[in-house]
Amino acid sequence: MANRTLIDFKEACSHPPLPHPPSALKWKVLPSSFFKINVDGATSNNGTNDCIGVIIQDSQGFSIAASSEVLQSSYLAETTEALALLHGVVLALEMKISHAIFESDALSIIQALNYEDDGGEIGFILQDIRNCSVSFSWCTYQHLKRDGNQVAHELAKAARLSGFSLIWKGVNPSCVEHLILDDI
Repeated sequence: MANRTLIDFKEACSHPPLPHPPSALKWKVLPSSFFKINVDGATSNNGTNDCIGVIIQDSQGFSIAASSEVLQSSYLAETTEALALLHGVVLALEMKISHAIFESDALSIIQALNYEDDGGEIGFILQDIRNCSVSFSWCTYQHLKRDGNQVAHELAKAARLSGFSLIWKGVNPSCVEHLILDDI
């Protein structure tokens, strides 16, 4: 088991790092048919259920859908982040988005998807993401720093504080409206 862990570590280190885009705190206009989907997971130290946040914004930065969800259990941080991305992909498909830019501050998840890594213990979640992603005309997975992922992070925190899962379509969630408006 130790040898396998060492091999996995060396293999992970051999992947070239993704270039880090500059940490943008303000919205940048996208081509008109593109949507940006930011996701984040919030793990728990006290054994309560983990939570995720998803925000889908159109090319001008306006929210078309958002999700603040309480998961069914507590997971490892990497699993929670992968589940957040899966929920983002599913919500984007529900909204009939064809050109998607997915962003997460979970570098290991983004690298595993971009380099078609099997993902180890979270491989089944990554495979679900890949399987769903074929429905998009075009999609990409990008890493960004936490300060560029504030809205999704706050949505995950809102689920933790309320204990409820909520989905918004066509409106800004009131708990993050100020962040969205500040960005655009």
